[in-house]
Amino acid sequence: MNKLATLAAMSLATLTNTAIAADYIAVKVEAEKYTQKNSLWRVFSNSSRPNVNPDPDGSHHSSASGNAYLELLPDTRVTHGDPLRTGNNFWPVGGQGPSISYTVNFPESGRYTVWAKAYSTGTEDNGIHVGINGGNPESGQRMQWCGGKNNWTWSSAQRTNSNHCGTARTIYLDVPFAGANTVTFSAREDGFELDQFMLIKEKASGLKCAPAGNDNVSCNRNASGSTSNNQNTPPATPPTPAPDPTPEPEAPAADDGDQTANLSPEAYPDCTQASSDPDGDGYGWENGQSCIASTSGSTGNSAGSAHGFAICRSGDADEDNDGWGWENNQTCLVEGSAAMESLSPASANNTGGQTPVCNSAASDPDGDGWGWEDNRSCLVQ
Repeated sequence: MNKLATLAAMSLATLTNTAIAADYIAVKVEAEKYTQKNSLWRVFSNSSRPNVNPDPDGSHHSSASGNAYLELLPDTRVTHGDPLRTGNNFWPVGGQGPSISYTVNFPESGRYTVWAKAYSTGTEDNGIHVGINGGNPESGQRMQWCGGKNNWTWSSAQRTNSNHCGTARTIYLDVPFAGANTVTFSAREDGFELDQFMLIKEKASGLKCAPAGNDNVSCNRNASGSTSNNQNTPPATPPTPAPDPTPEPEAPAADDGDQTANLSPEAYPDCTQASSDPDGDGYGWENGQSCIASTSGSTGNSAGSAHGFAICRSGDADEDNDGWGWENNQTCLVEGSAAMESLSPASANNTGGQTPVCNSAASDPDGDGWGWEDNRSCLVQ
């Protein structure tokens, strides 16, 4: 972390809610400090343990900031195979679902990037919307978490049709005036868990700031003057997150190129984007972990392919044992499975090397292009 970043981190640590620095303004709010909320949002803390079922993943208050957080319950849709009921466990548009509102005092007006810290265990509890003063702008729709499963993780990415994981710093609110404004989070998926959120306005050209831990801000500007997408240099041996079991296309944000090059290639997945390795050292940063950047002369880190699909490297990639898995942000086939044997080259070509084609459009109720039929994912055409 450079001197500028160090000073930025220190400034917020000494303040309770708001940090005003020469280059940025940061406002932090704990999720449990709401002004009002829908009764379906429940507080988990040392003194509050809501007995609402189903809630399959239990309480995570002991690791939350202040040992308290909010969760939308009941959590009825845990996997992609569970019934999706729009208006009941899924709300595609901001402002439609159960909401939580906060009175937030902003030192000045302007555009603030919205960062929120959530706990996600899969692909059906990792989305929410954010709005301001009763409005739900497009810039606050479909806030998404992909990496950092089973941990409290910051995100500011917006899910799009072309990038289900979104790009960092694409969720923002335009604050119309200084002083008290109402910031509202509304549900997209049930089971969502919110610990805290931070709104950051960067005032210096080329500076990119993001939350670091519970209370700090980290800012980066690389030597060339261009900005990075990742605020903190990852450790030399970063933890590998649990794989997302459902084949939902998710492409994480790129790396700032500051990764440690002395890593074992066998221990890390291939990078999905060339931009993840901007300094060309062969190592990138995606989805909360280091990755190996493929080159024209490299063999990569893949376990091979069949019928246009990658072969799963881990048995954990196929949780429902249907022969289809999800690894390294792509669908994979379990080697020797019935699914691999039944998939002919012709059928693979018909789907462009993707998941089998859905027989009915009704298999895709959320309209994301992916459906569920015969106990496995399918592609809507």
